[in-house]
Amino acid sequence: MNGGDVMNRREFSKYTLMTLSGIALFDTLFRQKLIIAAAEPIANRWLWELHTMCSDLRTNSISQTQWQAKIDEFHSKLPLDDLMNVIDFDKSIRQFAYPDLGVVTTDPKLPKVDGISGEYSFIGRIFGMQKDRAIIPHGHQNMTSCHRVLKGEVLLRQYDRIKTEGEYILIRQTNEQQGAPGSFSSVSDHKNNVHWLIATTSTAYTFDVIVVGLNGKRTEIDNIDIDAGVRVEQQMLRVKKIRVNQALRKYGKTHH
Repeated sequence: MNGGDVMNRREFSKYTLMTLSGIALFDTLFRQKLIIAAAEPIANRWLWELHTMCSDLRTNSISQTQWQAKIDEFHSKLPLDDLMNVIDFDKSIRQFAYPDLGVVTTDPKLPKVDGISGEYSFIGRIFGMQKDRAIIPHGHQNMTSCHRVLKGEVLLRQYDRIKTEGEYILIRQTNEQQGAPGSFSSVSDHKNNVHWLIATTSTAYTFDVIVVGLNGKRTEIDNIDIDAGVRVEQQMLRVKKIRVNQALRKYGKTHH
């Protein structure tokens, strides 16, 4: 065996490796394109429906509680895997740095849909948190939202806002449940206005559809000190509004 034979074999091995690598890369890219292509009709269908119902809410063609009924029906039809693909979940959370208190968020880049020019009529946002961290208890003014659990589990508590009295809010609990992947729940000014979510698994993620600036008014968030609430008549709690940094210190992480 001479030197030329050895070189030829080395070159052949190198060429074979490069060829196989190229084929593998091509196969990966091809599969990614197939996934994207498969997601397009799904995205067109559900993003169009979502944009339409949120536009109807903005123009007062439907009420906030009607929107809640519509988005509940919408999520009951939308397979979780389809939603995960359209928001490109794995890519969206790749750079997440989880805080010790509270949550980390990102607004995934949603695909464009034919016939919709400009921005969507809603905000799409992914929330991520470690175990025992929370979306702190808070109420809303001039907005609606609906969260859907993507991965992990959360303890969900919801409350109706009965009355606002200056720095205090009267609330009544309406719901407490363990939210598993696929489950969803909505809030509005008129129904389940206050919510509080605590991660009960190592990590948990939700995708939220948010419509802000309703009634031509600025959206406001009222963080509340729910554990210090005073019980009043008809199973109501009188709770005080607090600053976000206070709420994070007290509720951003559960201590066992």
